[in-house]
Amino acid sequence: MKNFTIYLLGLIFFVIGILFIMDIFYTKVYENSIPRTKFQYLRSFKNKRIDYIFLGSSRVENSIVPNLIKEKTGKDGINLGFQASKLSDIYTVLRLVKEYNIKVDKVLIQIDYIFNIEEGYSNVFQYEIMPFIRENQVTYQYFDSHFSDRKEIFYFPFYRYCTFGSKIGFREIFANLINKRSKIIENYGFVSLYGNSFNHDNSLPEEINLKNIYFDKIKEFSTRNNIPIVFFCAPFCKHTKNLDFIKKLKQKIPDLYDFSMAIQNDEMFKNCSHLNNEGACFFTEYLADEILK
Repeated sequence: MKNFTIYLLGLIFFVIGILFIMDIFYTKVYENSIPRTKFQYLRSFKNKRIDYIFLGSSRVENSIVPNLIKEKTGKDGINLGFQASKLSDIYTVLRLVKEYNIKVDKVLIQIDYIFNIEEGYSNVFQYEIMPFIRENQVTYQYFDSHFSDRKEIFYFPFYRYCTFGSKIGFREIFANLINKRSKIIENYGFVSLYGNSFNHDNSLPEEINLKNIYFDKIKEFSTRNNIPIVFFCAPFCKHTKNLDFIKKLKQKIPDLYDFSMAIQNDEMFKNCSHLNNEGACFFTEYLADEILK
């Protein structure tokens, strides 16, 4: 019985040791490979200077073309829109800009109906930040505030890579090891959409919340750290219901650039909330003329 107990304990320690080694190996690969995800791309700007950064949801990711802004203004920038981002995610990215000592002349934040949302987070951002949970207090606090299994994610070796294997597991590790490039760097974070669905069922909220705690945190953080912030609303198709919501939003944010009706041509929309590639190019040049030139 004694020998069996010793054998069992040895086996347990061996497995835990292997898990520790795998956890360290996977993390080091993500830290040191050529950026494949937008979060890795953000980290690559540590201790660098950049003219502007766009933050927001997919309505930024699919709408802002930094290459065109470079051609039009000569300014360098990146698109850090993450699909399904809420203001809590945007606040985290803004804090990481400061944490990574990225010097930026202007941060442009897209805001719309997400003003009404305080709960939830972007699944895409969650997966991309996961390998770097132990990197600093900002990444740790992001998981500490959102996830019930945060202790397991943070303390148990290799737990995160097993639980989220389809997103950050072996296939993605192999792609990082062989430096398989994505279009993230080439397009400076922009992701293009093509075609038209002509889905006109989109509707904005009828009422606007009194406040959003993360919006207040973004304002306070940018003021305290002397980060120039510009708020804007990207276009919706003209068929969107309750567009008066943006007028109510502008009452909350008087300096909001309202581009919600900047595009009237349905052929420039993938759907009522997202521009296709043609629309993104048109809107990017329009916004550059209004804000960045």
